[in-house]
Order: sequence, then structure tokens, then C-alpha cells
Amino acid sequence: MSAAQHGNGPNPDRTRECVTRIEALHQKRERAHMAYMAECAVIAEDVKAIVDEAKTAWGIPKRALKTVIKVRAGERRLAKLREDLEADDQDSFDQIRQALGDLADTPLGRAATGETFDGDVRGTDQKDREAFRLEFEGKDGDKRGGKGRRKRPGDDALNAAVSTDGAADNGAAQLATGLRPLKAVH
Repeated sequence: MSAAQHGNGPNPDRTRECVTRIEALHQKRERAHMAYMAECAVIAEDVKAIVDEAKTAWGIPKRALKTVIKVRAGERRLAKLREDLEADDQDSFDQIRQALGDLADTPLGRAATGETFDGDVRGTDQKDREAFRLEFEGKDGDKRGGKGRRKRPGDDALNAAVSTDGAADNGAAQLATGLRPLKAVH
């Protein structure tokens, strides 16, 4: 019979002693966790104050600033993951990323593929939005100075299908747009 055994079950005194010691360690861990969380709350308040200052003093959008911080932290984590690999695995990692096209939109990826770099690091979606904005608003940012609504595919077909009095001819407008013409209510 082991030392902890007593009659038909564990020794109550030894069991109580183990439970008490374990609970004391749990309480110690909880106190340490609470102290850590209090320290983290102070740091979070400092970060919030800097973000608020950036917004009020310099007009930096809060959401964009926070997103940049998160992206940079993610990039550092990814770089560390790659650095933790051995040299052969790093080469394989780079080859796999290149095969997937993961590096194609970065300046480094363009340099590796021999594509010229114009210094504009914005993604294609940002460039497209800027081109649309310039087309719609005009170069000076005046919404009235631009060309107005952007021409969409199917506009010509719709215009050709609608007669001068505004009524659709032979369902052509429905075919061009996929929408049924409105019925006149008298």
C-alpha cells in the first residue's frame, strides 16, 4: 500500500495537503496574471493616447494607423518564421512562395522577376480606386468638374434599346440589362 493510501481510499490528510498546495499555486498564478493584465492595461492606454494624438494633431486616420501597426507586426512574425528555417528550407520556402505568386506584388518580387518598379508601392486595387476617383471627380477633386457617372458595360445597349419616348422596344432593354422595364401605372 502506498503512503497516500489509507484504508479504502487516499489518506485524507495527504490529500488535503496536496489540494491546499495546488490551490495556493493557482492563487499565486492568478495574482501574477492580474498584475500582468494591470500593466498591459496601462500600456494599452498609452497606445490609445498616441493614436488619439495622431488623429487630432496630424489627421492620421485611426483605423488605417491601427491596421498598419497590425500588418507590420504580422510581417515581422512572418519574417521570423522564415528566419527560423534552415538555409535549405529557406530556399525551398522562397521557391514555393514564388511558385504561388505570393511575392509578385511586392517591390522585392518585381525586382526578382525583372519587372520594372515605378516607385508606386500601392496595390492594383488602390490604383484602380484612384483612377476611378480622378475620372469621377476630376483632377482638382471637384465632384462637379469630373465626367460624372462612370460608363458601365451595357450602357450602350441599354441606350440603344430605349426609344426617344423612354419606352423599351421589344424587350431589348431587358436583354441588355437583365431587368424588366417598369410598367406604367395609371
